[in-house]
Amino acid sequence: MPVPIQRFQRKFAISRIPQPDYATPTALAANFRQVLAKGDSFATEQPNLADNRDYAKGTRQATEQWLTNHDSGVTLPFDICSEEIGRFLLLAFGKVVTTQPDAGGNPLVYQHVFTGMDPLVSAQIPVTSFIEQCGAAIDALFPSMACQSLSLRGEGPGRLEANYSGVGSGKKNTPSGIVIPALAGLHYLYQAFVGLTLDNAGAITNAATAPQRLNSWEFSVNNTLGQDDGFRPGAAAYQTPGNPDSGEVRSEALLQDQNYGMRFNLRLLDNSAFLSELTNQAPIVAQFDIVGPTISGAYKDSLKIKAFKAPYRTIGKTTRNGLVTLDIEPNALFDTTTSKDVEVTLINRIASYTV
Repeated sequence: MPVPIQRFQRKFAISRIPQPDYATPTALAANFRQVLAKGDSFATEQPNLADNRDYAKGTRQATEQWLTNHDSGVTLPFDICSEEIGRFLLLAFGKVVTTQPDAGGNPLVYQHVFTGMDPLVSAQIPVTSFIEQCGAAIDALFPSMACQSLSLRGEGPGRLEANYSGVGSGKKNTPSGIVIPALAGLHYLYQAFVGLTLDNAGAITNAATAPQRLNSWEFSVNNTLGQDDGFRPGAAAYQTPGNPDSGEVRSEALLQDQNYGMRFNLRLLDNSAFLSELTNQAPIVAQFDIVGPTISGAYKDSLKIKAFKAPYRTIGKTTRNGLVTLDIEPNALFDTTTSKDVEVTLINRIASYTV
């Protein structure tokens, strides 16, 4: 008798490093990392169809339909740990520079700085292969997943959360041929680790110290991808190689635009300057500092998100447990003095996210 497939049987994984190019999926099990997704995540797969309903054929209804192309995608909510978040940051930003800040004294410590892609080098954002498994019924590899958005957030006690949204080439390989290796030795980041500093030309507000407590925060990378333009004439990229009737799949997913979102909620104090800084459009440097457990010496698992020029776009007044709070949304601009907009610095034990 057939057995129903249950939600708890789901398992997901992405490539340990990005694919070597857009078209080539990751092959070996050792090159995958499990993703402990929350909620009811599943991959989406959509064959797109056309038919002959409006053709001159003597009948009102269509008599034929055919595949034109395929879409695939995934949304993954998960808890943030120091080791795995770097894989998603690279997919979102497009560029990382890795160094050892003290190779002699603390050889286990690595620093990764993530920044936006240089459009003069490439427009193809890094992509990952995504595996979805659930019991005996679902076992597929979706190659070429490009990041549409990545958000990091924290509110209340507990672990910090992330949400990744990706769009694939539309291709689906079944079975995946991969046994997903289990995760181990992770160091999770918690809301209790989060600090926020706001620098207005040297006047620094530490928004994590009493009584001006940070209530909640969020940061996101949002990518506009050339999805429709990914179906290229002459690419001959099909669901079944060499068979146009199986429907086209994308041969690229170029980055057309990239922007950042930043939001935080703070208690309002009687000497707060936030409302006047909105009116004056002060050139705020905003920085989330998330500092976790010790790795070695003075180095800790940490994540620093810095916007180099972030005047406030909006400030909304609200209440939280009887106290007046401000919902503040900065606008992350490009700072011509430092030639930077946003960068994320991650310190952990991972030697590389690219090799």
